[in-house]
Amino acid sequence: MNSTKHEYKLNHKLILSAIIAFFISGLLFFVLQHVAYHFIKIYCENPKVVSSHLEQKADSLQQYISTENIQLTDLSQLDVWEKGNALTEVAIYHGKKQVYSSSPTLPELSIRINADSEKDILAWNNGYILTFQDGDAVAFIHDQFQHRFRDYAIYINLTLFFVCFITIMIVFIRKKVSKINTLVQEIRILEGGNLYYPITVVGNDELSSLAQEVDDMRKAFIVREQYAGRVAAASNELMTGISHDLRTPLTALIGYLEIMEEEACPAGESPFLGKCKNRAFQIKGLVNNLFEYFFAATTEQLQFHPKIRSVKEALQEIIKEHICLIEQSGFTVINEIELPNADMLTEKAMVQRLFDNLFSNIKKYADPEFPVRFHSVIEKEMFLLTISNRIYTSSEEKGTGIGLKTCEKIMSLHHGSLLYNEQKDIYTLYLRFPIK
Repeated sequence: MNSTKHEYKLNHKLILSAIIAFFISGLLFFVLQHVAYHFIKIYCENPKVVSSHLEQKADSLQQYISTENIQLTDLSQLDVWEKGNALTEVAIYHGKKQVYSSSPTLPELSIRINADSEKDILAWNNGYILTFQDGDAVAFIHDQFQHRFRDYAIYINLTLFFVCFITIMIVFIRKKVSKINTLVQEIRILEGGNLYYPITVVGNDELSSLAQEVDDMRKAFIVREQYAGRVAAASNELMTGISHDLRTPLTALIGYLEIMEEEACPAGESPFLGKCKNRAFQIKGLVNNLFEYFFAATTEQLQFHPKIRSVKEALQEIIKEHICLIEQSGFTVINEIELPNADMLTEKAMVQRLFDNLFSNIKKYADPEFPVRFHSVIEKEMFLLTISNRIYTSSEEKGTGIGLKTCEKIMSLHHGSLLYNEQKDIYTLYLRFPIK
């Protein structure tokens, strides 16, 4: 992955997701609490609701008194009922005297009884008549039943809080688990032999880095496989080429040697000695060409380390040197090369090898009776170098094309191209170098 790109660690994302999930869930909790409290308040302040609820409590208390046969002289048994109704406070009066209170802090009520209106006494402060075994009494009930609803609301809202929190975390974790499952499935595809199936890289955390590493490893395997294939193919072609191309000169050489063996004259005076020597040099040239072809087929771009140089720095000295050499070999040269004031990406040793091969072919196959012409043209961002010569038709030596294959490989590494054309007896090479 790009080292300049900010990476979010997986544990940091997990912590951030937990904080976001907690914030959203907490906000949901407080909103639900506010709404629930609002409706509980409206409901619990409704007089009809309050009256109905207190009547239910009074009926429950009366039923307990009747079931347990409780008397006014022993009201301690009411504590059991009070424990089962924790939010309910009860004060019982017999006449004007308070005979029972569920809470020590509950103040004693000051009741002024009007004998003419007992109903008014019962209606004041939620008073209800209770019948005991030894008489009647008035019970004043205060029930904080709204707290029960609030507790229920808290329990429900807390449940929703945790459900929301867990849901958000599950969504986040499922995304990560989905990436892991995708990576596992794609690795299984690679295990099946399909190295050209790309690995999905999404995000910028450790899982994404792992996916990128696996994808880089996949590409490295492909490069190694291709290189191994090229080596194997080149080895096969090398063996085939050796067995095919060497058979003819070796057969001729053996034949000459057998003739010399049967001759009466010394070997140094035999007319076949020169032919044997020529055949030996021919075999040597074939072997060199075959190994040259092996180089062209197996050389990897990873071994190619070019630098940006000016065109004149890269080509001028090499071309001048080789033109001088072929002129010394008896060739006439027409030099129409004009090197541009531009830069190009070159590897010095490779360029030297390129021109060594090209000028070696000129010496072997060009007719020295006709000039060798060099011409150059600039086309857009390309420097085009043209070399043309007349083919020496009486030459017995035939080319294998291996040298040109090497040159094509070198030009390809320079992002250029090499083309050649043969019309009648004129042979022309076109070299295209990219320039800046």
